[in-house]
Amino acid sequence: MAYTQVASGTQTTALDVTNPFQQLTIGQGAPAKLFRSEDLVAVPRTGFGTLDNYVRLCRFPSNAIIKKVELFSDLSLVDGGTSSTALVLSVGVIFSDSTIDGTPLAYQNTQPTTLGIAGGATTPGTTVAIGGTSANYIFGTITALSTTGSFSGGTKNGISTGSGTLYGGDITFNGAIATYGTALVLTQTPLVQLFNFRDGQNNPITKLGMMDLIVVATTPYNTQPAAGYNLYGIVTYALG
Repeated sequence: MAYTQVASGTQTTALDVTNPFQQLTIGQGAPAKLFRSEDLVAVPRTGFGTLDNYVRLCRFPSNAIIKKVELFSDLSLVDGGTSSTALVLSVGVIFSDSTIDGTPLAYQNTQPTTLGIAGGATTPGTTVAIGGTSANYIFGTITALSTTGSFSGGTKNGISTGSGTLYGGDITFNGAIATYGTALVLTQTPLVQLFNFRDGQNNPITKLGMMDLIVVATTPYNTQPAAGYNLYGIVTYALG
């Protein structure tokens, strides 16, 4: 029986072109050195009991090419209830609130919007106050399962720690493809370019300081957990 190739990947197709030969960019098709930002934030028992309460963690450069985002809890019952209205956390990126890390004053503690995505020279990127109109939640939502209270998408991922098991998992592709682009676009585009930030002459900006993950309670607890807990985040990225 003859083997028939029915398709080839975007990058493998590009690399097969010989005239002219295409050299792929580091982290955007070509192999790249990976960096990893890790962080832990203590969430009080009441922390996500109010709509729009949020935490931030895992600082990384605004020109990071995101390869993987993971979020875990060290408490299995992050919502003590059994209702379908259990805790929902929405995860996006926000500019750093630091005044000393190179983030421009006008961008500090603001949230990139989805308006500039794929906007080209016509629709540059914008920012809003936290949670404002069209604020990004590029890594989608994490929902506490109504039967167990642990996070969906990684219930008991089996990551052993000195004190037990972490609950959660990989949330890189939880966001809407229709909004943020295909998996290849998301993992091969520097964030400042993905959000389409441009200077006064409408040229793409290559770096705007630092960013953080923002984790927002878009549906608060149905029932508070028995105790406070820690959220552990990992952002793996390349720099082109």
